[in-house]
Amino acid sequence: MVTGRARLAAADVGAWLFTCNPGEFRELREGTVAVTGWCAHPSYRVGLVVPGQPAVLWVSGSSGSAVTPGIWMAGRTTGEVDRNRDRPRIGLAMTLLPEALPREVLRADPRTARLEVLRAPQMSNPSVVSPGELAAIEELLGGWP
Repeated sequence: MVTGRARLAAADVGAWLFTCNPGEFRELREGTVAVTGWCAHPSYRVGLVVPGQPAVLWVSGSSGSAVTPGIWMAGRTTGEVDRNRDRPRIGLAMTLLPEALPREVLRADPRTARLEVLRAPQMSNPSVVSPGELAAIEELLGGWP
C-alpha cells in the first residue's frame, strides 16, 4: 500500500482498477458491449500502465442496487493507450466473472479493507490495487481468470 508518498511508483501497482456505474455494467453483462478499453483521467498514472498488468472492473452503486457493487470483471492491460481523445483510453482484455466479488467482502477482509476504491470511491480512473491487495483478490477469486 502506498503510504507517505503523493505519487505512485511502478512497484506500488499490483493491478489497475477501473470503475463503472451499474447502468454501464448492464450493457457489459448482457454482452452487447465488449470491454476492450476504459477511459482514464489524463494523469501520470496512465504512463505507469504497461502490457500484461492485472486489471479489474469495479461496479459502483449503493448497497441495495440491482447490481452488487464490487469486482465483476478481471483481466489484463494490453498496453495500448489511445491518447487521441479528451481522456486517454487504456486497452484492456477482460473476462466477466461468474459472480461478483462484493464490495462488502472486500471491505470486511483486512487484506483488502484499504483498497483505494474503498477509501476514495469518487476517484477518477484508474485506481490502484497494491501487490498485497492483488494477492488477496486473486485468492478470493480462486485464481486469476
